[in-house]
Amino acid sequence: MTTVEKRKHRRDSSISDLARAKSLELKQIAKALKEDAPEWVQKVVPFIEATAPALGYILACVDIAMPYVISAGELAYGAMKEHEEIFYGSVGFILCFFGGVFPALILAVETYYQCGWDRTEKALMDLYNEGHKVKKKFDEEKLKLIPEDKDGDGEPDLQDIKFSKKMDLFFRVVDPKKCQDAISVLSSNWLVVVAALNIYFAKVIALGNGIGEVIQKSLTEFVVPVLKAVLPKDYHRWIPVLVGYVSRIVGITIAWTAQAVLSAAHSGVRGGTMMARMFFQFQAKQKGKKYHEEESQVDEIIGFALGATGMFLQISFGFQIPFPIWLFTWPFSMLEWWIRITLSNEAMF
Repeated sequence: MTTVEKRKHRRDSSISDLARAKSLELKQIAKALKEDAPEWVQKVVPFIEATAPALGYILACVDIAMPYVISAGELAYGAMKEHEEIFYGSVGFILCFFGGVFPALILAVETYYQCGWDRTEKALMDLYNEGHKVKKKFDEEKLKLIPEDKDGDGEPDLQDIKFSKKMDLFFRVVDPKKCQDAISVLSSNWLVVVAALNIYFAKVIALGNGIGEVIQKSLTEFVVPVLKAVLPKDYHRWIPVLVGYVSRIVGITIAWTAQAVLSAAHSGVRGGTMMARMFFQFQAKQKGKKYHEEESQVDEIIGFALGATGMFLQISFGFQIPFPIWLFTWPFSMLEWWIRITLSNEAMF
């Protein structure tokens, strides 16, 4: 076995061991819920038990990736504090080239920023520090939690640490008041964001409903007779319901596409201008000077050019993230679609 194969084998073994440990934890949680939880919670227990192996692997991958994600976040946060021009230039790039792809997510982030970013930043830092305290304490006490090394590899067998011991350590270390205050700040700000999104995108939902009604009339006239001829008579009562849902889905999709075009135009110019201004500001800072944006129109000309380019590229790709960029942006795509579906629920149902 070569060195590369040995490393791969050790990596696969560590993932498998960690996945088994996570699966055991889930089964311990299911067992505890089965014994003490209310009846409506106990209904979830069979699902947890059935999916424990698969969820164990998912949680193991998250557990392995989390340190790298946290390190990347710390580097990004440090860079943001030290080089604001680069950070805001990056924000401008996202607005310019992805404004039509993530209109709801961008508005949510912007609203979150405007409705009290200082409080939100403090809340996030409090939660981060509390989590860091738990991780540090766990690293200090994991040898005490496992008195013996069963497999003889010199490392504690993490899968033998019971879930109850981890929860005991969590409750001993974490400051409940600080966590409660942080979660209250985040949840209250999120309610403000949801309200702002509902107001801003109300016209999109209304437009989607209007388009859906027009489509439903056409489908009722031309498609419903065909479906009645093809489907058995017992299924005919489902046809109006099906036609209604399809009409609303198509109408809202068209409305969101129109909104994507408008958002791409607005965010493109705004983001392009921001990129140009941050570039000139960074350049002036390196020379020990100060850039006055009101004295020059070059940044606006460049901003319009970049905005037009960003809008053209987004329309060319059909407001989809091209490969391989989507490998890194899929979490944001999921958030975007979750927000859209949440906002469209009233129109759908």
